[in-house]
Amino acid sequence: MRRALLAVALLGALAAAPRPAAAQPYDPAYRWRTIDTAHFRIHFHQGEEPLAQDVAVVAERAHAALTPVLGYAPRRTEIVLSDDVDDANGSATPLPYDTIRLYAVPPPSLSELNDYRDWLESLVFHEYVHILHLDHVGGIPGAANRIFGKLFAPNGLVPAWMTEGLAVLHESNGDPASGRNASAIHEMYARALALEPPGFPPLDEASNPLLEWPVGTAPYLLGGRFMRFLEERYGDAAIAGYLGRQGAQLWPYAPSWVARPYFGGRSFPELWAEYAEAERGRGEEVVTAVRERPVTAARRLTARGGRAENPRWSPDGSFVAYWRRPLDGRPGLFRVSPEGEDLGRAATVDANGTFALRTPGEAIAAIGEVHREFRVYDDLRRVDLRTGRTRALTRGERATDPDLAPGGAFLVYVQRSGPGVLALVRRPLDAAGRLGAREVLFSHRGAEVYEPRVSPDGRRIAFTLQEGGRRDLALWEDGRVTRLTDDGALDTSPAWTPDGRFVLFDSDRGGLYNLYAWEAATGEISQVTNVETGAFQPDVSPDGKTIAFLLYSRAGYDVATIPLDPGSFMPPFPAPPAPAAAGEQTSTSTSTSTSTSTSTSTSTSTSTSTSTATSTASAADDPAPLPSRPYRALDTLGPTFWLPFLSGDASGTVVGAITGGVDVLFRHAWAAQAFWSTPTREPGYALAYQGAWSWPRLDLSSSRFVGSSPDPGDRLLSVWTLADAGATFTFTRLARVTALRLGWSGTRYDTLAGEPGPDPSLPYPFRDGFLSDLSLRISYSDARRFVRSISPEEGRNASLSLRYAGPATGSDYELARARGSVEQYLRVPGLSRTVLALRLSGGLARGTLGGSAPFELGGVSQPDVLSIALGAALGLTGAPPDALRGYAVGSFEGTGYVLSNGELRFPLGAPRLGHGTWPLFLRRVHGALFADLGETFDRPGEPILAGNRLSGEALRLGVGAELRLELVLGYFLRTDLRLGLARAMGAPFGGWRAADAWLGPDEVSPYVILGASF
Repeated sequence: MRRALLAVALLGALAAAPRPAAAQPYDPAYRWRTIDTAHFRIHFHQGEEPLAQDVAVVAERAHAALTPVLGYAPRRTEIVLSDDVDDANGSATPLPYDTIRLYAVPPPSLSELNDYRDWLESLVFHEYVHILHLDHVGGIPGAANRIFGKLFAPNGLVPAWMTEGLAVLHESNGDPASGRNASAIHEMYARALALEPPGFPPLDEASNPLLEWPVGTAPYLLGGRFMRFLEERYGDAAIAGYLGRQGAQLWPYAPSWVARPYFGGRSFPELWAEYAEAERGRGEEVVTAVRERPVTAARRLTARGGRAENPRWSPDGSFVAYWRRPLDGRPGLFRVSPEGEDLGRAATVDANGTFALRTPGEAIAAIGEVHREFRVYDDLRRVDLRTGRTRALTRGERATDPDLAPGGAFLVYVQRSGPGVLALVRRPLDAAGRLGAREVLFSHRGAEVYEPRVSPDGRRIAFTLQEGGRRDLALWEDGRVTRLTDDGALDTSPAWTPDGRFVLFDSDRGGLYNLYAWEAATGEISQVTNVETGAFQPDVSPDGKTIAFLLYSRAGYDVATIPLDPGSFMPPFPAPPAPAAAGEQTSTSTSTSTSTSTSTSTSTSTSTSTSTATSTASAADDPAPLPSRPYRALDTLGPTFWLPFLSGDASGTVVGAITGGVDVLFRHAWAAQAFWSTPTREPGYALAYQGAWSWPRLDLSSSRFVGSSPDPGDRLLSVWTLADAGATFTFTRLARVTALRLGWSGTRYDTLAGEPGPDPSLPYPFRDGFLSDLSLRISYSDARRFVRSISPEEGRNASLSLRYAGPATGSDYELARARGSVEQYLRVPGLSRTVLALRLSGGLARGTLGGSAPFELGGVSQPDVLSIALGAALGLTGAPPDALRGYAVGSFEGTGYVLSNGELRFPLGAPRLGHGTWPLFLRRVHGALFADLGETFDRPGEPILAGNRLSGEALRLGVGAELRLELVLGYFLRTDLRLGLARAMGAPFGGWRAADAWLGPDEVSPYVILGASF
């Protein structure tokens, strides 16, 4: 229990890393500084000072605007600004202290986040709403926090639609024409959910992770619109009152009961039903309006749904390539013929996926990948569409949205050239596919560029420009940039027709996305499609006859085509007027660039660029920069909580207390506990530290407690681990990770009670002494599971651990251990989501401490309630992976073991059973048939523990089946409740002899486990 408490404390101190891809939260090479304001500390690294100054101003503006509305004001919030991920995102948590983490990247063009006046303001407002919501704690939880430190946040234990919906409601700072609640994309998603089968999601499904599109977007979509529904009916005061009451609940999992007094006596299920009906009515109104004109009849080439982007015609017109992230497989570049024949995935691309086709067999794609271990950057790669192999064109350039000039003479793309800064870049491309000197065509602070497309004559570049609170089409020609559109609509994704007559694009003018055409000769805009859902990202076939584009349905995005017929174009919906924007720059800009050429494929060229632009606001209107200072870890490293505990050791009852802390950059995390063993009157302690300020990552721990002798003697020992130190080296990619830990541990064993020396009558006497051992652990994983998976479906996990103690390490004991495992996951062809999971493991040992068995094999134990709760909280499996099911726990022991496990895992159904906002939801039911084959053995010259050497005739077999209920606990934690039946079959290679008599009768054994299998 004490070790579990220490682990919980350290995990709580470390909190959640900003992203799963990185082995450490932030690059140790970053040099950090801090800006202090009245209510915030903004921490930023080199190169970010201008953006950090903006964050400081926006954060204080958010505090002034939001605290009166939500009825709560925290003392101080930490904000960490980093520019190490090419993904627009942020996070917020009240534990262990109020913290916001921001990525310095604007959202991409086809994004649910694309409707904003200022991306930084939207991001800060959204995340600060989370702080004001989650940190609002009262009642008994508030009193407990005042005594024990920050531990309880009842408002964080509600469905995600509530936390994200509240933030979406206020992310636009009161502007009804921006933010996700004003987004035509969110409107489209909601309309499809309301009108297309199987109907609008009920509240119990919406309160838990969805298995269908729009999956992770659902809490923002449904929550934001539902909270707006509540605000329109009952006002901000009712919502603020409810949040305060919910934050005072000792049992936070009854939000609907708490809500009744604030929302007209109605429960959330009742309100949700009314909201769903309102969405249906709204959707029907929109469809009726669309049908007043002829509805576009498109030919759908794909029917996979999910996320798809960037359809591009092959240069020979033989296929349409596009990037897709399916719900049941790997993301990548896919192809489909003009007739709708699925040509499959050409290459796996885990992130980004914007691309241009150089030839029918080669693409130049922007692909996100881990860069120098700590960052995730987009870079350009040549992709062989026949083999899927890729080759780097740039390294660390943060390049996206590539397009090629006719004939491939040069490449244009967007580069993230600084925190929040995007540049339009051009580079020549030779016949061998090598990039030349880099030239910046357009860039200035406050302007965002996306999706450049080169004209057929190669002289002009159309692109998307976000500036002054609006997103328009722009044209670069001879160093001059002009707007093609200039209004309040979101105009994106330009594409030239082969004759250069039109630029097609998508726009939300009229309230929903359709395709439009800008005519180069006249500047007139026409409407190309009239759809009921949404049409996006057009591309025209090389013969100029067909438009490929994305068509939306409830299932997600798919590729569709229509004929390119200017005679069928319609008058456009009127666009809303352009919003007023203080400080907006003019629509013209000139830039010059000098660069050094390079013949290599890496981005080693240097360049300088200047852009001239006129500002409508004078520099005197800008606030003076706030002072900054070096970052101090001690500002946030102190203890944030403490807890008393009652536990036990080998002698009896133990009482103590635990505490811990972590600095806001995760560079240092620590946990400590002190306790008293009441029977022996011996003090004890445990200390743990993790340091992410270097590569490798460092860990150090020390402890002392009362244990029992490992031999059969009846003695109490002082077990004092002076130090357990390790250095972990990680080698991370988006799709795989390898880790290597080198460690040393030194532990002193001294007798406290009983005979101080070994009893010579015992078979394996144990002497007091010092154990000094070296260890090495290597792990690797590229296993994949997907939204609809019931198990990992592809790839493998592998691990190997080695340990040695002997005279060479200064040890009084001589021990050696080796243990390894390999897990492989294979899809069963023709059977959806059916997986064959295989595991092979084994171990060898030399020496023993007092006869204690180095290895044990057996079945699974029945967990008690506390074990189930702790396992669920930490996401632990309910049984060790080395399980020989059908036999009693610990049936076999030895100085070596071998074990193989095989499971055939298959889906049985998706009942999706819940009740309103109850914190228990049954998502799916699946089953497994398994066979375990293994045995322990004795190595020659080692203590006799197993009673036999390694022999095929001694291998025991256990078979059985499990019914697995996939549960969601507390709205977030997905786990499996496994109901199993196992039978010990004996030795199949030894004449099928039954299990040894002392193991009990040969019968079927039931068991229950909470947690996933291997």
